[in-house]
Amino acid sequence: MRSRGLRAILIVGLVLAGLSLANTAWSAFRGGTANSGNQYAAGSVILTDNSGGQTMFTVTALRPGVAPSRCIRVTYEGTLPSTIKMVGATTGGTGLENYLMLSVTRGSGVTGSFPGCTGFTPDATDYNSLGPGVLYSGTVATYPAAGLTDPKLNWATNEAHWYQLSVDVLDSAAALGQTVTHTFSWDAR
Repeated sequence: MRSRGLRAILIVGLVLAGLSLANTAWSAFRGGTANSGNQYAAGSVILTDNSGGQTMFTVTALRPGVAPSRCIRVTYEGTLPSTIKMVGATTGGTGLENYLMLSVTRGSGVTGSFPGCTGFTPDATDYNSLGPGVLYSGTVATYPAAGLTDPKLNWATNEAHWYQLSVDVLDSAAALGQTVTHTFSWDAR
């Protein structure tokens, strides 16, 4: 029994020694190469406007036929081409969104400061069969939940466009004394 154990230990020892020598011989026949210094940087998606944090509309005593307009310039400053969406959300009020008409028109040429529209010229294109430059015309309540996609896809770095927003209250007794608070935002993706 002892000789079998000794023989087994001797065989295992010889196998391990052989493997060790084989590994040493193998590593003498080895080559390699490397590609170093690889760098990666993610692109950016940056969207700004000229409002300086000011509210676009604070209007009291609205009446039919007196449609205030405000203009805002949206600028894309990211490095990745992006599609721009204008999103709107009612955040409060007592129901005026059902009687408040909203028109969103894309254009250019504004010479004044926010929120003025001096010199605003609608785009010549009739994007939605609503008139030149008009992207939306309807009540605040029916503004698309998914937002409006700007017709110019893949905005480039430093590309800017103007939007004119106009509101008018419908001539309905149900609108009397009603209020609405609404948020407009632009999203780049």
